Order: sequence, then structure tokens, then C-alpha cells
Amino acid sequence: MLFALVGAPNKGKSSLFNALTSCNAAVADYPFTTIDPNKGVAYASAPCPCRQLGVTCSPRNSRCEGGVRRIPINIIDVAGLVPGASDGKGMGNQFLNDIAAADALVCVADASGRTDVEGKPCQGGEPWRDVAMVRGELAAWFARLLERHCQRAGGKGIPELARLLSGANVTEAQLKKAVAAAGLQENIAAWHGKDFLAIAKELLVASKPFIVAANKCDLPGAAENVEEMRGELEGVPIIATSADCELALTRASAKGIVAYDGKAIQRLAAAYLPQIDAALGKLEEFLQQHGSTGCRELVDKIVFEVLGLVVAYPVEDEHKYCDHNGSVLPDAILLPRGSTPVDLAFKIHTDLGKGFLYAVDAKTKMRLARDAKLESGSVVKIVSAR
Repeated sequence: MLFALVGAPNKGKSSLFNALTSCNAAVADYPFTTIDPNKGVAYASAPCPCRQLGVTCSPRNSRCEGGVRRIPINIIDVAGLVPGASDGKGMGNQFLNDIAAADALVCVADASGRTDVEGKPCQGGEPWRDVAMVRGELAAWFARLLERHCQRAGGKGIPELARLLSGANVTEAQLKKAVAAAGLQENIAAWHGKDFLAIAKELLVASKPFIVAANKCDLPGAAENVEEMRGELEGVPIIATSADCELALTRASAKGIVAYDGKAIQRLAAAYLPQIDAALGKLEEFLQQHGSTGCRELVDKIVFEVLGLVVAYPVEDEHKYCDHNGSVLPDAILLPRGSTPVDLAFKIHTDLGKGFLYAVDAKTKMRLARDAKLESGSVVKIVSAR
């Protein structure tokens, strides 16, 4: 799974990337600090079944922090997008190609309104216009991609076009649905001009869900701008974030200055240097006012609400909740909501899915129907002929 951080330049994308991944991507107050994409790992959070089951887990593909399973998510931070990018301006199509494989797009906006649509310092900027620009450029890029692949697909129609678009995470079902939503027929030879843009807009919604990180929410004027964004961008999920605060908190935690759980901080020393004490005071005040920096909530919102995923924990021993090595609740597997035990088996290994016989709910010790819908937190034993 891959999320891409997109947006106009100088909105805090690299700061948010660093806050989510604990990496050190270059950050500066001028456009195009990022040229080559930064890649890292963020984490989604879900309750770990270890507390409910009364066991000590030994995670393998994730980690457990106080009963919260932290599940890794790939994330990419790409160069800023300026008006005309789909025509080659700025980093142009190179930027757009970098996000082709993304499963979701996080548009980072400057909620303080202190940078304009090209990332230059200003006063009274309207962040919602930055988001609208980004969506427009993405749609124009997708439309050109669609038109180019239509020419290549020739007389083979929708199935071949979907195959050519598979690198951009487009399925045949999504393509057909987008064509219908655009009010067009499936005869690709009859599509012209604005038809491609109409289909592209629908395809973006289906194949690359879009969420806004209203960044720099710790600065004056941000709250009012966030409310305006919610009014102007109806239907678009918006999470207020402060990448700078999250980054400061995680780094202070890593250095043993404080303990930080994503919601509050605990001072670990009796006294601090005056500048550290003042900085911690501001961070404590921010958390008391906002509840969190919004950064961790952003990842969870994408994973569990926008993409609608659930977490399942496969085991081989339903009594000890472990695999054949004795590792307890070793893996947390993300699946689309509505997935079945068979889907889980195929996610683990193709052979396991092909030889699927039955599954057991390890919590109740009852057999699960092949078409049972797995709930988030399910602990499942798969029995297979292979």
C-alpha cells in the first residue's frame, strides 16, 4: 500500500513526511526543496487483540505499543505541484508519474494562508484554492494518460485499456463505472476532447481517494481557513495537522526528554534548560487546545475510513494464538472491508488460498463460513490443503 503526499510547493509536505516517518527529508521555506521523491514508512494504529486475549504478543510485520498495533504504510513525498504542471510547468509530468502507483493521495495545504498557490510567501492566502488547483492538475494529467492509452488500446476496447492503466491502480470495474458516471458509452473510439477529462475525474475518485491535510494548524488564522476549506471543498475529508509540532514531539521523545503517546506528553526530568522548558510549554498548550497534532489521525483516517480497510491477525494455533514458531499474533494484515477468510488466505499466500478448506475464529473457536465478513481485529486460523 502506498500513499503519496501531494500539493503546491512550500506547504509543509516534507515536514509532514518527516513527522509521519521519522525521516530527515530536506525542509526549506522556498519552492521545490523536494525534487526526487522521498520514500518512507508511516504507521496506522489499531487495537491489538493481545489485551482482549490476555497474551503477550510478538509482532513480526508491525509493532505493539501499549496494546496498540502500529501497522506500516508506505508513503512518498513528491515535488510541489504548480499551476500548469500537467503541461510540463515546474516538475511537471515527472511529479505526476511519481504518484501513478499510489493507492491514496494526501493533499497538503497551508492552513495558515501564508503561502500562495505557487508556494511564495503571502498574506491572506486561500488554502482551498490550492487544493482545487491540485485536483484540477491531477485530473488533467489523468485525462492525458487516458487519451494516450486509448490510442494504444485500439480496437481491443475497455479490457485492454484497463490493462494499460493497471500501473496507475485502475481496474476494469473502476473504468467501466467511471465511463458510466461520465455519461458515456464503452466504445473508446468514440471518446474525444472533454470526454477524457470527464472520465479522468471519476477515475481519480475511484482509484486514488483524496484527503486534505490542513497543515500548519498551529499558526494564527488557521482555524478560520480550515472551516472555509470544509465549506468550499464539500465531500473532501479534511484533517487539521501540525507537522512541526508532531516532529518536535517525536524527536523529544526519541531523545528521552518526554514520553509522548500521540495525545499528551509526560515530562521525564525535574528541570529543563529555559529554552527547552519554554518549547515544551508551547507544545503542551497546543495539545491541550487541539487534542493532538492530527498527524496520526490523518493516517488512520486514510486507512480505515477513506480506503475502508480492516485488520486481521492470522494464526496457526487457535488456542495459543501463535504461528508454527510460537510467535503470538505475529502479523497484522490489512484487507478491504467485506473481505472473507478466503481473501485472507490469498493475501497470505496464493497456495494457501487455492487450497483453502476452512477457517476458525480463534476467539470463539467456531468455524467461519467461507463468505463470512471479517471484522477488524479478527484472529483467524486458516486450514488449507496446501
